[in-house]
Amino acid sequence: MKKILIPIVFAGLLVGCTQSEDNELEVKPTEDEAQPEAQLLETLTVSEENIRFVVGWLNETTILYVDHQDEEDRLQSFDLKTGDTQTLFTEASTISEVQVHPSASQLLVKTADDSTEALLHILDTDGTLLNEVSVESSEVEIQWNDSDASQILITAFAEDWSYQVMRYDASDDTLVGVDIDDPFAQWLGADELVYMVDTAVLKQSLTTGEKTTLAKDVSQFNASADQVLIEAFDETRIRYKVVSSTGEEKSTWLAEDSSFMMEHAAFIDEDTVVMSITNQTELAPTSFLVKIEDGEEVKRYALAEGGSLDCKGNKCLTGYSLDTWVDVDTGETVKWLEMESGVQE
Repeated sequence: MKKILIPIVFAGLLVGCTQSEDNELEVKPTEDEAQPEAQLLETLTVSEENIRFVVGWLNETTILYVDHQDEEDRLQSFDLKTGDTQTLFTEASTISEVQVHPSASQLLVKTADDSTEALLHILDTDGTLLNEVSVESSEVEIQWNDSDASQILITAFAEDWSYQVMRYDASDDTLVGVDIDDPFAQWLGADELVYMVDTAVLKQSLTTGEKTTLAKDVSQFNASADQVLIEAFDETRIRYKVVSSTGEEKSTWLAEDSSFMMEHAAFIDEDTVVMSITNQTELAPTSFLVKIEDGEEVKRYALAEGGSLDCKGNKCLTGYSLDTWVDVDTGETVKWLEMESGVQE
C-alpha cells in the first residue's frame, strides 16, 4: 500500500503546484492592462500654422479636427488608440465650424466664401454628403436637435446684429422662420426650444407657440435632450439644479465655492453632469473639472486651464484648444495634441 500511495500523493502535489502556477498566470495582467490608460494613447503632432481648430469627439476613441493643407481646409479624424489619421471632407472655402450629432451618425460642416453667405453641409461619418442648406449670412448660430438629426435651428445675423431664426428640416429640405425672442435658443426635446429673457428661462413649443417659465433668477443654463441644467444665485451662494422638460426638479446642489462659476457643462447620462468651473475673479483664474451624480459631487480635478469641454462617456477633452484628454473617473490626463512651429504632417 505504501508503494502505491506515495507516488499518488507525490503526483497530487505536482498537480496542485501546476494548477497554482497556472492560476497565477491566468490572473497576471497583460502589459497593456497594467499601464494607466492615458499612457496607451497616441499623440498627434501638428503644425500650429496649419491647424484650424479641434472639433471634439466623433466616438469613444476618435477625435475630429480641422487643418489647412494644399490650399484646402480639411476635416480630419485622429484615432487615439492607433494614431491613424483620415481625411473625411475637404473644402476650398474656409471651414469655420463643425458639429457632431449626439448619435454620432452625422456631421455638420459650416463653410463660407465671403461675408454674405454660409453653406451648411450635412455628412455621414464617412464624409458622404447627405444635405446642404445655404443661409444669407456668414454669422450664423447653429443648434442641432439632440433627439432628431433632421432638425436644425439656425440664427442668421445681419451686419447691425439684427437676426432671423429659422428651422431647417432635412427630411423635406425646408427652411421656415421661427418667431422667438432670443437668437441663442437651445433645443429641448424634439419640438420645443428653451431660452432666456432677462433672468428667466422660458420654454416655447414650436407647434403651438405656447411659452412656459421653467426657472427665474437664472445666470446661465445648458440644455441637453429633454433636461436643463440651471445655474442661479440662492441668496449669496450659487445653486445648480437639473429640471425636466416639464419643469420638474430632478436634482439640486449648492456650489462649494460661489467664486467659481460654470464655464461649460455636459450630460454624460441621464443622472450625471460634468462641468468645468472657473474662478474669474482671480488674476490667474483657476479651473476644476467636477462630476455630479444625482446632485452629489463625486469627483473634482484641477485643470491646467479653462476653456472648452467636450465629453464622450467618462472621457472629456478640455482646454482652450481641447488638447487635453481627461478620465473623469480616475483623474488621469494626457496632452494628446502637440502644436509645434513648422511641423508638417
